[in-house]
Amino acid sequence: MSSKKIFFAVMAIALALSFGAQAKKLTVLSINKGETPDDIQNCECTISEDNVEKTGDFSLLLKFTKVGWAGVDKPKKGAWNTYKKVYFNVFNPSDKPVEDFGFMIKGAKMTDTPENRKDWMLTLKPGKNEFSLDLKGQICNDGKSTLDVSRLLRWCFWSHSKTADITVYVQKIWLEE
Repeated sequence: MSSKKIFFAVMAIALALSFGAQAKKLTVLSINKGETPDDIQNCECTISEDNVEKTGDFSLLLKFTKVGWAGVDKPKKGAWNTYKKVYFNVFNPSDKPVEDFGFMIKGAKMTDTPENRKDWMLTLKPGKNEFSLDLKGQICNDGKSTLDVSRLLRWCFWSHSKTADITVYVQKIWLEE
């Protein structure tokens, strides 16, 4: 076999392997295309250009007034069971950490009860925060039920602060295998 044929055969195999090795990825909310949450309570939610120069992406500017949330109710992209993790970036413009912030998923059961809900309490340091949350085998807030992410009822970012307003920028919400 000529060295030219061997080279092309090796390149074809390497190319095929690189395509096969790519993780399946799904953008949950296309902020750069103007998608915004549809379930909002005690929160001003707008698309912001504030960090585009630094990151190349638009953000959701979330201004929470006391306890509130911003997310998607009965999401069209709500079958998360083929993915291992949800990822998102949150920018905290304050010079102090934010501790009263979280991410919540309500699972496939059509109820708003602790056995169908998982809350992640997140601490935001000043500046950029990158999060990666496991989806597989998560225990719900009741401490015993497993979160069913085959068809989400809702997901959201939320503030549980009863005393302070919270302002954050959320970017790039996606899922990966």
